[in-house]
Amino acid sequence: MQKSSSLCYIVAACNRCHFISYLYFSDISFPILIGRAYTPVIKFVLCGICIDLVFARLADGSKLLQPRPHQHQQRVSSATGKRPLPPTISPREELKLDDADLIGLDEAGVRSLNGVRVAQYLLQLVPDVDSFRLTLRAVKEWAVVHGLYSNVLGFLGGVNWAILVAWVCVRNEDATASTLLRIFMRTFSKWKWPTPVLLGPVSYEAPPNVTPLPVWNPKANPRDRAHLMPIVTPCFPSMNSSYNVGQPQMRRLKQEFVLADQLIADIEKGER
Repeated sequence: MQKSSSLCYIVAACNRCHFISYLYFSDISFPILIGRAYTPVIKFVLCGICIDLVFARLADGSKLLQPRPHQHQQRVSSATGKRPLPPTISPREELKLDDADLIGLDEAGVRSLNGVRVAQYLLQLVPDVDSFRLTLRAVKEWAVVHGLYSNVLGFLGGVNWAILVAWVCVRNEDATASTLLRIFMRTFSKWKWPTPVLLGPVSYEAPPNVTPLPVWNPKANPRDRAHLMPIVTPCFPSMNSSYNVGQPQMRRLKQEFVLADQLIADIEKGER
C-alpha cells in the first residue's frame, strides 16, 4: 500500500480540535489520532493510500489567500480566435515556508512545520536536485529491503535518510547518483557516532518575534548528550531527528552500512 506524509496548513480560526472533528466525519478510513506523540499526527487511509497528516495554523492567514498565478490558463482556439479550449494546469507551485511562519505557533505547530521546512531547505541546499532525489530513492529502497526504514522501530525515517544523503551531496557537487550512493555507504560505514551529522551551524536563538523553543544542545542538555546517532535538522528549532535510535538499532545500522559498502566495492571489482 502506498504511503504519504502531508501537512495541513490552515488559518488561525481553525484549531487542531476543530480540524480533527471534521476529519472524523469525512470520507476516510481507519482514522487514528496520535495526539501525545512528539509531533501530533493523524493517520488514516484515503483512496487506498496511507496518509500521515500533521497540522499547523498560520498566524497570518493572508498568505494562504494570496493568488497562485498561472494555475489555470484559458486557451483560445486558433481556428476561430474566440472559442475557449479546456484550461491547462501549469506545474504545481509550492507554498514557501520561512521563519516568519513560526510566529504565533505553539511548540507542536512548530514541529509540525519542521518536516516541510527541512524538505524545502534540502532542495535549495543540494547542488543537483535530480542526483539528490535519485540517490535518496535508492537509499530508501535499500533501507526498506533491509528493514531499516522505521522511526517507530527505532531505525531511521524519511527525514533522517534525506539529511544524510544531502550531507553527501553537498560535499560531492559533481558526482553522479551512482557515485553518491557509493560515497554514502562508505561515509556512514566509517562514521564515528555520536559525532552529529550537521548541514550547518545550529542556531540557538529564535528568529525575531518567534517563541523561544528548546534546541538540540548536547553541551547544555544531558538528555541530548545521550543520543546515539544525532542527525540534526537544519531549520529552527534544530532537533535530533533520530533521537529514538537505540543501541540494538544502531548496531544493526552500522552492520548494514558496512555490508552495503563491501557489496558496492565487490560490484566495482567485477566480483558480483
